[in-house]
Amino acid sequence: MKGNPPRRARVPVLDGIRGLIAIGVLFTHTAYFAGIMDLGPAKGVPVINWLSVGLTIILTPFFLLSGMLLYKSFAKATFTGASGPPLKAFFARRLLRIVPTYWVVVAATLLLINFASIDNVWYVVAPVLGLHYFKNTDASGLIPGLEISWSVVTEVIFYLLLPVAAALINRYARSAAGDPARQLRRMIWCLLPFVLIGPAWEIYTHLPSMGEYPIELFWPPMFLGVMALGMVLGALNAYYDVTGKLPGLYRLAAKSPLSWWALAFALYIVNCIRPFDKAGSSDYPPISQALLDHVLTVVWGVLVLVPLIAPTARSKVMDVVLGNQLSVFLGRISYGVYLWHFPVLYFVFRAGSLFGTAPMLTPGTIAPWLLVGEVLVGTIILATLTYYLVERPSGRLGARIAKSKAAVPTAAL
Repeated sequence: MKGNPPRRARVPVLDGIRGLIAIGVLFTHTAYFAGIMDLGPAKGVPVINWLSVGLTIILTPFFLLSGMLLYKSFAKATFTGASGPPLKAFFARRLLRIVPTYWVVVAATLLLINFASIDNVWYVVAPVLGLHYFKNTDASGLIPGLEISWSVVTEVIFYLLLPVAAALINRYARSAAGDPARQLRRMIWCLLPFVLIGPAWEIYTHLPSMGEYPIELFWPPMFLGVMALGMVLGALNAYYDVTGKLPGLYRLAAKSPLSWWALAFALYIVNCIRPFDKAGSSDYPPISQALLDHVLTVVWGVLVLVPLIAPTARSKVMDVVLGNQLSVFLGRISYGVYLWHFPVLYFVFRAGSLFGTAPMLTPGTIAPWLLVGEVLVGTIILATLTYYLVERPSGRLGARIAKSKAAVPTAAL
């Protein structure tokens, strides 16, 4: 086997896509509360209305990236016959990456927005542990608190499940030791059934008996399948790193990276047209439209991400859009941007409780571009502060823990 063939560093570009994802989510939510979205396909600004339709689509590359980057080291260990990443170091590093900043945002939300609403210990404990997402306490059907935190819960559960899945896949794939191509096929065949979890969950949560916007819609099964597909991409990258052989999917992406983005844009338009529902509307869809949305979302994410992670793909346009200093910086603070923008929205609106009760937000009561500016500036300031004061120190601590564990010979990759 060949070891670690030379390849171009892709970290700036991947930071850039994270930054654009976070800003896209911020703009979409803020546009809704600014009253320039969700006005129906015949009113307002249709293109902005469509952003609401594409909100879930925006997040897909994030989950694909998570699955790819985290599984790659496990897959690489399978190919080389080495031990996998030390589990204590893995959990410490991942939890330190995501939990401290989340706790800071929850604490700030409870103290600055929700303090008067705290009436028992569980009111505080539930969001701290992310358990508020598994019980809808709001008769209006709205998510019970800090709406965007559903993805944090999903990510943490993925961290807990990944080593178990990797161990089972590793056991099966290693029985074909000495044949990396066969090992890769075994990994892929093990992961593909999990990709079906998402469509199955879409069908379940859109059954008429579930009502509109059930809390189960935001539970982890919706995106665990997307992360499994990201794990497939991680296996492909590990295969290339170990053997120097470029998988067919990446050879195809290297031929014309921009054509993949063109196809992704076409799928986005199809998603906006919503052939089984009302064009441009973000109303709760029927099962047929929900299933189509999910499939288009997953394929869209693959089309956007693969040209960025394919080892030999080159695109000056993608480098300019995603690799510039602003995009890279936004990518570095993207987690904070994602978490902070909702509390900032509530603070600007002085909307009252953010946990457990319906928000008192009336779209359109603040001048649109004033609201967008206030939320954007406030969020970036807070995200920058938590990046330097919380995320970086926590990341360094996680790296030191991982390095100390990796120094143990039996745990080396």
